[in-house]
Amino acid sequence: MTNQKLIGLCRQALDQTNKHGADAAEAYGESARTITVTIEKNDLQISRSHKETMIGIRAFKGKRIGFASTNDPQTLDETCADAVVLANASPADERNLLPEVEDIEYVDGIYDPHSETFTTKDAIEQAVKILDIARSIDSRLIVGNGEFSVHIGTRALANSNGILRSEQESLFFYFALATARDGERVSNMDYQFDATRNLSTIDVEPIVRRACENALGSLGAEPGDSFNGPIILSPNAVQGILAGLILFQTDAKNILRGMSRWKESVDTAVASPLITVVDDGRAKDGIATSSFDREGVGHARLELIKDGRLMSFMHNTYTAAAMKTKNTAHAAGPARSLPRIGPTNFEIVPGSTTKDALISEMKKGVLVTRFSGRADPISGDFSGVAKGAYLIENGRVTRPVKGTLVAGNAFEALKKLSGVSREQERVFNFTLPYLRLEGISVTAG
Repeated sequence: MTNQKLIGLCRQALDQTNKHGADAAEAYGESARTITVTIEKNDLQISRSHKETMIGIRAFKGKRIGFASTNDPQTLDETCADAVVLANASPADERNLLPEVEDIEYVDGIYDPHSETFTTKDAIEQAVKILDIARSIDSRLIVGNGEFSVHIGTRALANSNGILRSEQESLFFYFALATARDGERVSNMDYQFDATRNLSTIDVEPIVRRACENALGSLGAEPGDSFNGPIILSPNAVQGILAGLILFQTDAKNILRGMSRWKESVDTAVASPLITVVDDGRAKDGIATSSFDREGVGHARLELIKDGRLMSFMHNTYTAAAMKTKNTAHAAGPARSLPRIGPTNFEIVPGSTTKDALISEMKKGVLVTRFSGRADPISGDFSGVAKGAYLIENGRVTRPVKGTLVAGNAFEALKKLSGVSREQERVFNFTLPYLRLEGISVTAG
């Protein structure tokens, strides 16, 4: 659907919601074409193509809100009426507000017009390429799980305060989860992911090769050693253990709920001085880059943590009003739901030391490439299996290990963190380095 047609539907929704008695309203629309091809156990499993247009309406009656959504433009008037009925039945809250209109600068590079020519057949060819590359590397490899997906869409927003926005976007994303089997020997799994906005820069080969080579390198893994000491987390493991905790603790809604340990910690140390964390909705080539958030507020770069000190929380209009502070444009969510708070392009800023240098400084430790377990964002406690792990002895990686359990507390680990790598990798909308943590419990399987 074109920008103008989707904007037209949003404007129509505003008029109809007001006609049904709303004092103010917001209409958010998404129209997308998606293609998904999945891989399981070295074989293509399913290919599907889907088109959908969704309109979500927030109706305001005083300080009461009602929400309804539809994927059928023919039922738009009925949906607007439902939103008003729900608003009339909802409790009032003085913090229920719409953002005011402000000028924004639109970002470039998030939509490739050539993506419109991309077909299901093209997506299947890319998925087949993932399998062919793995087979060409080594017959012992298994792509246990993989995917090639395409999202080409338009989003638009209109509200009663005069905000009117729209933009188009395209995204191609792909991943591979590889293992290797040699007789009775089975490797650790390795997961690699990448994405691009542009048709011409699709390249599945690097991620497939990394996943396959890492899987082959872990063949013959045996039980490791038990100790309490340093571990190095890969970007994938950082995302599983630490990123979720940082996001939870800096979500302003969790501050209001009394669930964040950092609620009184702005401008105080919450992590090692080596750690700086930013969230940038305008980042070049970012997977989550866009011009405006779920409420139409323009994105900007936000420092969450600088040199270990907490700098800010992520806010939408509701939490900014509640805490009497600036809206950071972190309203998130699809048209089928109310706005929540969520990250855009989350990054732990790289350090000045290479991963190999971090390893060279360790007498004994473990390199964790994948973590499978529980990481509680409230208590900070984490425990689970290092699905991909390598023993570090006397400054070098010596052998793959299996069945290794790692456990600790993420709040303590952030403060005791002793190394941040220069290298970064992308895991969905997270860009993360390797991190060296201290005082972690490591238990051999």
